[in-house]
Amino acid sequence: MRGFVSHTIEVIITKIKINDLVNDYGLMLSGKLSDEQTETAKDVLRIMLSDYEITSKCTDLAVPDDNTKAKAIQMFFVSKKIEGCTNQTIAYYSTVLKKFFTEINMDLEKITADEVRYYIAKLSLNGLSKCSQDNELRVLKSFFKWAFGEGYISKIPTLNIKTIKQEKRIKKPFTELQIEQMRKVLNKRGSLRDLAIFETLNSTGVRVSELNRINIGDIQDDEITVFGKGEKERVVYLNTKSKLAIQDYLKSRSDDEKALFIGSKSPYTRLSKGAIETMIRNLGKEAGVDDCHPHRFRRTSATFALNRGMPIEQVQQMLGHESINTTTIYARSEKENVKASHRKYVV
Repeated sequence: MRGFVSHTIEVIITKIKINDLVNDYGLMLSGKLSDEQTETAKDVLRIMLSDYEITSKCTDLAVPDDNTKAKAIQMFFVSKKIEGCTNQTIAYYSTVLKKFFTEINMDLEKITADEVRYYIAKLSLNGLSKCSQDNELRVLKSFFKWAFGEGYISKIPTLNIKTIKQEKRIKKPFTELQIEQMRKVLNKRGSLRDLAIFETLNSTGVRVSELNRINIGDIQDDEITVFGKGEKERVVYLNTKSKLAIQDYLKSRSDDEKALFIGSKSPYTRLSKGAIETMIRNLGKEAGVDDCHPHRFRRTSATFALNRGMPIEQVQQMLGHESINTTTIYARSEKENVKASHRKYVV
């Protein structure tokens, strides 16, 4: 490659009329360059051009540099940021679009439903779950709908592509016994921070992305202000156990960090989502509880609240669901509840 570039430079230098170049740039007041001066000028050009990429320009056949796709993607992210999407969400959108356009390397206007279906089918062949396939499809639908509305494309290739059907399995919450098993392990550990995290998840049903963003200043008595999807603010509530656990944890700290949950070692910075997820997984293993992860606490607090008579509209508000249809997933009674109700009501 270096030899090719050097050769190209020599061709350019050979074609350049040195005297015209010098005169055009006012480097020579009168007269022509001598042979020695001409060679010196060529040497200077060689040095100047050596660090540049040389391309050929033909105005008759030149293809315009079309950055429409790149601009559309960039402006899509800008619009999503303005709409209130978090950096995490935008990063996910970026990953999906990068994968798609690497696989489907075409101009935006030329992409049809066939290319999108081919991409999704390839995801399936690569072993990606239906849930993940549908998540990526939703990103593509969002992007192409936006691009159409902004005039980047004249049609929406994803318009008639339906969502991917998934097996509807009822994801079980923790049982009261499992909650007590984990609480017992935490009390044995003696980690005030881990106990406070556990009790906060159990009481509020917050997402792990909301939990790790909580600052000490967000807590007012038994209320915590959290920021959910789309930076939407809502208030969640602490029960007695979680309130006391947080108070004990804060009393044990001597740092100035504003974050509620921090690392246990210097420099004591905000605890990451990954660290919280790892802690909960390890807690489940130690307590003998399978499928232990932070989101299951969200499902548990919602299910317990509904089973104890909390109106579904209030559960929706507690969880920060935009649609009540999402909340109804948690309203499905478990087999044990149906059996108990059968004994009570069916003679």
